[in-house]
Amino acid sequence: MKARPVGIILIAIFLALATCILAGAGTALLFPHSALEAVWRLYPARRAMLMPHRSWLAPGFLALAFAMASASIGCFGHRKWGWQLAVAIFTANGLGDAAQVTMGHILEGGIGVAAAGAILFYLFRPGVRRAFG
Repeated sequence: MKARPVGIILIAIFLALATCILAGAGTALLFPHSALEAVWRLYPARRAMLMPHRSWLAPGFLALAFAMASASIGCFGHRKWGWQLAVAIFTANGLGDAAQVTMGHILEGGIGVAAAGAILFYLFRPGVRRAFG
């Protein structure tokens, strides 16, 4: 069996964790004042900001969770479509962070752009691309 780059496993784990966060937040938005409120303890200000828009954010978060889960599964399985989905996700994330920079959130957006850029640089390395068949 051919050795696979450890970075792919780390990206797949990251995507799986993002799935859990998005699914938890989306479900908590669907069911306010339930036991799921615990997810907001880490960042209570976020609840106040998101809850008024829960009718469209909850389905959006759950759709993103599905995309993240799919990318995670594809990366764990070293599937070409998993690589393509991961590239699309990190590209969109980087563009979103670049928009944050233009809105004055220079540190937060800059860190996000750098992180997304580093992950994309890694994903486009020839050995990593070959691992996805």
